[in-house]
Amino acid sequence: MTAPGKTARIGTGPAPFAARLGPAARRMLLSYLILLLVYGCAVAVNPEFLGWGTMRLQLVQATFIGLIAIGETFAILIGQIDLSVPWTITLSAILSTNLAAVYGHQWIAFAIVIAVGVAVGLLNTLGVFVLRVHSLIWTLSVNLLLQGIALVYTNAVAPTTHIPGAARTLALGNVGFMPAAFLVWIVCGATSILALRAMPFGRSIYAIGNSPAAALLSGVPIGRVTALIFVISATCAAFVGLLLSGYSSQAYLGMGNDYLLPPIAAVVIGGTRLSGGEGGYAGSIAGALTVVLLQAILVTLNISEGARQLVFGAILLALALLFLKRRS
Repeated sequence: MTAPGKTARIGTGPAPFAARLGPAARRMLLSYLILLLVYGCAVAVNPEFLGWGTMRLQLVQATFIGLIAIGETFAILIGQIDLSVPWTITLSAILSTNLAAVYGHQWIAFAIVIAVGVAVGLLNTLGVFVLRVHSLIWTLSVNLLLQGIALVYTNAVAPTTHIPGAARTLALGNVGFMPAAFLVWIVCGATSILALRAMPFGRSIYAIGNSPAAALLSGVPIGRVTALIFVISATCAAFVGLLLSGYSSQAYLGMGNDYLLPPIAAVVIGGTRLSGGEGGYAGSIAGALTVVLLQAILVTLNISEGARQLVFGAILLALALLFLKRRS
């Protein structure tokens, strides 16, 4: 006998756990399974990956990619992309360290980070939202513009090696046994996940990514949300520039060149749909850690730089195709 109003299930047991998850949750789960697999490969290649010293190094490296991936995740969720990251990093690092040295106050560096982030973010918003230029073309052009500004500036004023103490502490310091940079990432990451899952800002992002027209008709302030996303993306990149200057004890031209594709790869590995509207930052965290471990494995194997780029690119392409095939 079955209770009134309920239908008996004949010949079926409880649904598998994976089947009860939505497509986005399944892709996020897959990203963490990939992370565990890659970590297992890293340990097999070099058992030192089990040691805290090596793990700490990987966490700090992943922090740089993970912070940039916050903005990239938001941008990709609305169907856009930000390719102005490399020279936003470089320009922010050079300006913040130089001006902090000139004026003798390290907190000026953080003001410069915010100023660069807001300026670049609004410039990207102007092109993408107001002028309706495709974000790939516009942000890549802005990246070249920032490169030119950095080159002109450094011809007039040489980069300084005087790095603000706060930048060194955040990049290299510890809070207890945990890297300070990683703790910053935890706070920023948790805030990003909360914003996407529980705040109107997050609901607006998903609405725009699924259907900009429907979002507009529903009263979503598309221009304001787009501007905020690009400002967040540029500010995260600018902040990473300051952290990298503290990590390497210098600011130099081209220091952001290695951060063009890895954050995007982290977002893709994390299961966010490139066309927008589905995914989230929780998966991007796993993606950032996976990217760093893949790079570390290739370095450990003493593969040449060219071959390393080839292998790394092929692995990321395979992972991207894996997620494309699993979308539903």
